[in-house]
Amino acid sequence: MRTFRRLPSLAALSALPTLSALSALPARLALLAVLAVLASGSLSGCAALAGSPAASASRPVDTLFYISARAREAGKSVPRLATALEYGLVITYRSTLADPNEGRVAFDVVDSVLLTRDAFIAQLRARVVTPADPDAFAVLYTHGFATGLGEAWEHSASSRTRARSTRPWIVFAWPSIGSGVAWPREGVIFSAAYRADSASAVASRGAYAAALGTVRDAIGGSRILAVAHSLGGQLIGETLASDTALQVALRADPLRAIAFVSPDIQAARFGDTIAPRIRPLSQRVVLYASSDDRMLAMSEVVNDSERAGYIGDSKCGPIVRDVLETVDMTDGAYADSDLIHTFGTRHALRRKSAVLFDLVHVVGDQHVASCRATLGTAAMLPSGAWKLLKGAVPSPDAALQCAAASSMH
Repeated sequence: MRTFRRLPSLAALSALPTLSALSALPARLALLAVLAVLASGSLSGCAALAGSPAASASRPVDTLFYISARAREAGKSVPRLATALEYGLVITYRSTLADPNEGRVAFDVVDSVLLTRDAFIAQLRARVVTPADPDAFAVLYTHGFATGLGEAWEHSASSRTRARSTRPWIVFAWPSIGSGVAWPREGVIFSAAYRADSASAVASRGAYAAALGTVRDAIGGSRILAVAHSLGGQLIGETLASDTALQVALRADPLRAIAFVSPDIQAARFGDTIAPRIRPLSQRVVLYASSDDRMLAMSEVVNDSERAGYIGDSKCGPIVRDVLETVDMTDGAYADSDLIHTFGTRHALRRKSAVLFDLVHVVGDQHVASCRATLGTAAMLPSGAWKLLKGAVPSPDAALQCAAASSMH
């Protein structure tokens, strides 16, 4: 069994020192040099950390972009909405996976750096907008329920690694409580935590609109694959469905795609209101739902309503609408042990190998939906939805045999 060295603990991730402390050790200056090379676009996604005994060809240095709407107290991230967005980079050792279904992805943080909005835009643009790769794009990922800043970093880096792609990821961190518990109200611990995060998601809509605006200013809408997971789907869906200024901007410069993975949204509202409203804002709108998601099953009980990302026993299948590209991901490859898969929530995006392949290499790389049938990764159901099939996840290069999607807008 392979073992990995974790540098800081998860509890310490959100309090990491930043590279702005220029009086720090010389090794940190070496990291700044690496970061400058990455930002210049001269390397495609990773670089070796020269002079570091821990660095090697199998452990290159990598960067994760982040935008946080979480406030800080005494330098630590807290689950409260900030008065201004925080922009930054997290520098990590990039893991390599021999098999996308490996159960664990190493996540070792080297350092972090805070950026101004202008510096963030410049570095992201240099990473994505290059003559050498005119079809490049970035993933703007919004996490779900019970996710702290450090967890958001780890989940994003793990998802990107398991997708086997060098496309940069930007995580939008909203002030979730960062755990599955909160002080109980009316004796219900889970629902208290859930209600707290739901209220926080509502309060974060303006922050998400501003964050998306920053990423658009950096690389343009057509280079953004917006991915929303769980309760983050509610945050993004309601923001895009109601923010008039954002709608005007995106109608003129539509997103590459919007993907809702296990969205924790009332099903009827998502299918009949949110999806039609956001369809003109993106070249493609994709829904990933499943019938075995235990977290969404609990959410249905708490909300007393069906959720868009959950195909319950009473449903005949996932939501299907003309404005949606729907994927049933229940049988898709999932990177966990049999024990964890049997007793776990089956909710985490970072473990959904088949979904991550589909997200990045079919949707992100703008291949036609029928690419799934060409690759043998999914079959079309009579309803028009796609259903991921059991089996190995293809090599990323396999999708190159698929036809490019003409504008689906």
